[in-house]
Amino acid sequence: MKSRINMKKFGAIVLAASLSFGMLATSAQETNAAANYQVKKVAYSKEYKRDDGTAYFTVKGKFPQIKNDTDAAKKINQALTKEKNSLINQWKKNAKEYKNEIKKDNNLEITYGDEIIYKVYSNDDKYFSVMLSGYLFIGGAHGNPYRSCLTFDAQTGEKLTATKIFGISKKQLNQKVKKLYLKKYDKMGEEAGFYPAIGDEDGRKLLQDNLKNMDFNSSFYVKNGKAVFYAEPYALGTYAAGFISVSATIK
Repeated sequence: MKSRINMKKFGAIVLAASLSFGMLATSAQETNAAANYQVKKVAYSKEYKRDDGTAYFTVKGKFPQIKNDTDAAKKINQALTKEKNSLINQWKKNAKEYKNEIKKDNNLEITYGDEIIYKVYSNDDKYFSVMLSGYLFIGGAHGNPYRSCLTFDAQTGEKLTATKIFGISKKQLNQKVKKLYLKKYDKMGEEAGFYPAIGDEDGRKLLQDNLKNMDFNSSFYVKNGKAVFYAEPYALGTYAAGFISVSATIK
């Protein structure tokens, strides 16, 4: 995809992306995400406008907040709020960048946008795990999907990494996940969405090379007693392949 915005900067946007968008308004609508915590939707919206009043960057979405008043729930909400504030500050910077791009080219009529929704994948006596799914459009043939997943100890409210859940080092964790991806390739090959081999190039070796510097310690969510690890689009396969994932049972 071609875009006027530097893709390295886009990568920073995706890494920063998690919770929120400008103006905050609590929705009366609540999510019945079952089990320990009552979860409510919080709606956010913000429009950044040109000098003539037309919008050039629009952001909207719905995000989770926990209604419970326990100490653990307060810790979880604090973490969600921290993510939100971080993204708001990043978007203010991005809005200035987009506006400068527009000023450089008076014929540039593109409207940038970002939209995010959430889904709670685990809400029981062990884990509260939520995925924030975003879709950022900065020009080109299509937008750029991204995820930010947060998993917490349901009893204490502690934000968890995969190493904490499995009780192993980061090196061991990444080796474990990379083996799962190679196993998936051995079973499904390119049908799993991995980049195809080109010419004499070995597809499995290409996957190994792409996995080499990847870190999965935070790129996961918990669902049905398993940690589901994922790779961003383009990391291991084409855009059409989406988020290629593997899972490991939590013992």
